[in-house]
Amino acid sequence: MKKLLSIVEISSVNGVYRFYQYRDNNPLPQIELYKVADEKEVAIQNVYGEVKKLNDEFKFQIEYTPEHRKSPLNTRELSEKFIGEYNRNVLKS
Repeated sequence: MKKLLSIVEISSVNGVYRFYQYRDNNPLPQIELYKVADEKEVAIQNVYGEVKKLNDEFKFQIEYTPEHRKSPLNTRELSEKFIGEYNRNVLKS
């Protein structure tokens, strides 16, 4: 069973996004991403692709394929890094 850890709201030039982070049996939180349109949440099917777009928009320069790894970051890793950068750089401004 998953347990809600946090809700992170991101204001983008393309609208408002909500990241729901859930604790499941994985060390990193499970991510559900929604775009808020007319006060309704619309589920984003390609979370990885949308987080990449947000990363490019905010210019956080998160590496999708770090040099020390053979494989690219997965959705949970990329989302976790993005949320951390957003909290450090945007919310503290």
